[in-house]
Formats: sequence, structure tokens, C-alpha cells
Amino acid sequence: MRLEERINTYYSKLSKTDFAISNFIISNKSKVITMSVDEIATVVFVSSASVVRFAKKLDFSGFSELKYFLKEEIDVHVRHDETSTYLLKKDVEETTNLVTQTNLQPICKCIKEVDRVFSYGTDWGERVSSEYLVRNFMVTDVFIHSVPSLTEMNWLIDKMNPTDLVIIFSYSGERSPLKTIISQLKVRNIPVVAITPLSNNFLSSEATYRLYYKSSQLKQDPNGLKEYNFFTTLNLLTEYLFRYYYDNFVH
Repeated sequence: MRLEERINTYYSKLSKTDFAISNFIISNKSKVITMSVDEIATVVFVSSASVVRFAKKLDFSGFSELKYFLKEEIDVHVRHDETSTYLLKKDVEETTNLVTQTNLQPICKCIKEVDRVFSYGTDWGERVSSEYLVRNFMVTDVFIHSVPSLTEMNWLIDKMNPTDLVIIFSYSGERSPLKTIISQLKVRNIPVVAITPLSNNFLSSEATYRLYYKSSQLKQDPNGLKEYNFFTTLNLLTEYLFRYYYDNFVH
């Protein structure tokens, strides 16, 4: 299990301070294994006790055990040649672990009980996965409304109510228009399912329900200016959600 998966497992126990600590650690794993509790506390602008409490919330005995866990994770990472096929295998395994550790019952119960379900993807790959979800759920007589773009989402928000459900696919979970949409949905008490890569992002933190997948970018651009994202594992996640619904809420 990677640290990101462990954070997802104990997500409900974490505070805003914990998320600030987790963001720093996830972004600086190699650096963190050489840092002291006090050094991390200084960088993140929290107390040393907060760093130790964060480690214990993840079921470590203390920060030293968390650092050992990180070192083992990094060592395993280094031992593998990161070919694109290896990354795909790793992403599939980690996405499967993430979804099997997630309680899908509340999400599927909500899909079953609401009057209408809307599905919206923020970009091309996310929209394709959204359509994939819409198509699969037809088998169960759940007819999800596909929202093609931000324009149509803005049209629809005023017509939504708390008996609806909105499913949002986003790679970053941080785009400004998305933040406006989430604010409007929250004001109207409309439940939201966030589907994003595993990270502490705005969309997942504000959503009623959250689902995560793992997707590694290919390092094609030497300047690091272009994103090369692929969505095999996102489709795997949506397929798993559909299958769980089919197995538990149909017939």
C-alpha cells in the first residue's frame, strides 16, 4: 500500500492541518525521509505535535514509522524500471486497491434513490469516461443525464434540487469554473460524487462522496510543459462502480 492509499483509508479522520501536512509529504517523499518532525512542522507552518498526530491518524506508531514506510515505498519504486507498461500495471493494481477499499454502498444507494443523476466530465478524457458510465447504467434502467460542457452545466444548476445527484469527473479537481459549480451545488444541497486521481484536491474535499483512481503521466515532454494523461484506470473505476451497483441494487 502506498502512502496515498493509506491517506484515503483514513480520510474521514483528517483535518485541514492534516491535509496540509499530507500534501507536503506526498510532494516531497524523498526529502521527507531525511527531515525531522520539527523541520517539517516549520515548512508546513504547523506544530511538531500536529505532525506526530498526523502519523498516528494513519495508524503509524509515530513519525519515525511513517518515514520508514516512505523509505520502503521509495526503494521499491527505484528497483523497477518505469517503462510505460510497468506504470500501467502499477496504476491498474493501485486503482483496484483503492476502489475495493472504498465503501460504494452509500454512493450506489444515492444513485438508486435520487430522482435524477447528472454526469459531467471537465475535459475530453473525463467526458469519454462520463459517457461510458452513462452507457453502462442503461443496463440497470438508470438513465443518467450526460452534461456535455460547462455551458450546459450552468444552464442546469438552477433547475436542480436536493433530490438530484451530480457526478463530476476531473483530472485536477482544481479548475476555477469547477469551484464555482461546486459552490452553487452546495448552496442548493445537491449531493456530488467526485471522481479524481488520488490527491487532496478542491473537488474531492468539497464533494459528498469521492472516488479515486491512479493514473501516471508519461514523461514525453522534456520541458515538462505538456500533460500526457491516460484514462484506462478511470474507465476501470467507473466499470467497478457499475458492477457493484448491478450486483447489489438490481433485482
